[in-house]
Parts: sequence; C-alpha cells; structure tokens
Amino acid sequence: MSPIGPPQAQDGPSGFDPGLEDPPVKFGVWGDSSVGSGVVGSSGRPGTTGSSGTTPGGAGTLGINQESQGVGVLGRADASTGTAVLGTSGQGTGVAGRSKGANPGVAGVSKDGDGVTGTSTAGNGVSGTSTAGNGVSGISAAGGTGVVAGSQSGKGLKADSVTGNGILGTSFDGIGILGQCGHTDAGGFGFGFSPNNAPGVMGTSFNGSGVHGFSFSSAGMRAIGNVGIVADGEPLAGDFRGDVQVSGTLTQGGGGTHIDHPLDPENRFLDHAFVQSPEMKNVYDGTATLDDRGTATVQLPYWFDALNENVQYQLTAIGGPAPSLHISSPVEENRFAIAGGDPGQQVCWQVTGARRDAWARTHPVVADGKKEAEERGYYLHPEAHGQPAERAIARLRHPETVTRESRVEEAERV
Repeated sequence: MSPIGPPQAQDGPSGFDPGLEDPPVKFGVWGDSSVGSGVVGSSGRPGTTGSSGTTPGGAGTLGINQESQGVGVLGRADASTGTAVLGTSGQGTGVAGRSKGANPGVAGVSKDGDGVTGTSTAGNGVSGTSTAGNGVSGISAAGGTGVVAGSQSGKGLKADSVTGNGILGTSFDGIGILGQCGHTDAGGFGFGFSPNNAPGVMGTSFNGSGVHGFSFSSAGMRAIGNVGIVADGEPLAGDFRGDVQVSGTLTQGGGGTHIDHPLDPENRFLDHAFVQSPEMKNVYDGTATLDDRGTATVQLPYWFDALNENVQYQLTAIGGPAPSLHISSPVEENRFAIAGGDPGQQVCWQVTGARRDAWARTHPVVADGKKEAEERGYYLHPEAHGQPAERAIARLRHPETVTRESRVEEAERV
C-alpha cells in the first residue's frame, strides 16, 4: 500500500510527516497546517441535564479506542514550550474528563514539566469527575508539579468523586498538590473545605511535613474553629522554634524550663519545674539593709496596688538571729516597712499577691473542678492511671483526630 500523502493545508503545509517519525506514527486522520490547527471539529448539539445526570452535547472532535491501554485522543508537543493538549473556554470547562471505571478521568504524566495545566478566565481550569476512580490524577517524576491549575476568578481546580479521591497528587521530588491564593486582601483561599467531619486539607508524609504553610508577611498557617488546632504527636505534639504568644489561658499538665547546662552546655541539659499555685500568684523579692534604728522601707513597683490583693510576706535575717524582725507597716501606696532588726543588718524579703486585674477577675482559676458527665471515666493522662489511650479525654473531644499509626496505614493504601 502506497504511503498517504500530506493533506491540503489552507495556508500552506507545516512540513511534518508522520511516516518519517521514529517510530512512524500510525494514524486514521491527518490534518496539517503551518499557521492554524491541524484538525478542527465543531458540533451544534447541546448537552442535557436530567434526573439521570448530565449528558454531554455533540463533540467537536471525538476520539475512541476500544482496545486495552488504547488512547482516545493523544496530544504530543515536541518543543519545550509547546502544549500537548490545550483546552480553552470563555466561560465553560477548558478540559473535562469522565471515567466510569477505576481509571482517572484525566491523567497527566510529565518527565520534567507540568502533568496537567488548566486555565480559565471564569469557569473551572480543570474539572474531573469519577464514580469509582480518581477525578484527577497528576504525576511528575522529576521535580515538577503533578497538577497545576490557575483561574482568574473561578476555581483553579475542582474535582468530585463518589468513592475515590477527588484529587490525588503524587510527586517523587516536587509537590503533590500546590494550592496558592494570590490576592493581596483576605478574600481568597489557597485550598480546601470539608462539609462533614473529614479534614478540609489532609497532608501525609513519611519523612517530611504533612502540611507546610509559608507566608512572607502574614501567618504561615491560620486555623479557626471550635478548637483552632488539634495536634497529636509522639514524642512531641508541637515544636515551636521561636517566641510563642498566648492571649488566653494556657492549661497544662506540667511544665518547666529546659536549657543547656550552664556548667557543661556541650553535653548536658538542666531542667527546672514551674512553681504551681491554686491562685494567679505574683512573687516579688529582694534584700533590704536596715538603718541605724533597725528599720527599712521597701518600695514596690508603682502598679503593685492596682495588680495585687491578699498580700503575704516573708522575712529572713542574714548574719544573725532577729527574733523581733517584723512587718511594721503593710503595703500601702506601693510600699511596706520592716522593723525589729539590728542596725545595718541585711534582710531578705518576699512578697506575694493574688492578681486582681480585669482579666484575672473574669477568668478565675477553679482549683477543684468536676468533669462533665460525658468526660467521667476518661482521663487527661490515661497512661498515668494505667488506662488505655482510648480513654483519653482528647480522643473523646476530638474523635476525628488521626493517629500516626492510622495515617501510615492510610498512606500505604493510597
């Protein structure tokens, strides 16, 4: 059979010959153009939407391959800046892929560049729907991005799935899924919502960060909810490398300081526990030198009276006993007086007071509190009482919290 010659081109041929490719390209239809589209197809039949779902309209160009591993439509771009398949829409969907089986509706594979790129001025950049498989699957094997989607006003990427993954992004060296919001105001979101108990955004990594947020000038990660952030980790639930500011109450089972040992900082640590109290206690101390009458007046900060109530005192004489040492005048106008010591004697003093500022009065410490009815039988630290981890109040309050073990099992299934 003689070779098929090049078709007639409206503005001149491009010079491409499928028979000269290595290996030769087998084809059913060959369209050629040096300035326009190689093949143009159009259809005027609209799609319909009814109780059984949406029926697509007529296809401008339709490719069907009924064989296993066949390709209905194949696009190839040899130049570094070319596009293998380009879908452009003024308001609708640029490229839509649908799968009735387990295969992806749209699959993009790239060695170096983007697996799938979709851009829309108003609608969805890329839309994928699957009844069993992945709505959209993108894989990049050499540092690129599995799926990149951008939109000026609509959704950059939208995917729906009944049983499979709405979006599955896998990358060996790059980013599986990257969500960005480029607005300078607070009106946009980089990524994701969930209408039920599932996570709005879920990230899984065996060695890196499950979810990583970065911002040049604002918060790298911001969480708003009944509980803003729930963290469960082993050995650490959180690791803050910098200053931490808490505007509300910080509640803990224990605490202290952990520093490099001052005598052997290269090899050892030094730990001290915090001092605990059933009150919001302030502590002030110092050393006073008694005058020739054995008395002294101690000046406290100018805001002491405004901040403290229920003031208590301790005095310790240095260098010798002072059985008559006493507080001769309690705190008044931010000062108190000591008497009964020897002239020139040094006295160590300590004053404590309970906070009485506006915040402390509206948030008093309840030292002996009862557990709520649903919390009884559960523990803040079940392991300390010989109870299993399932009896933790944290699990009761946040049953959707994913443990490390279950996340690894889920990642292995994916």
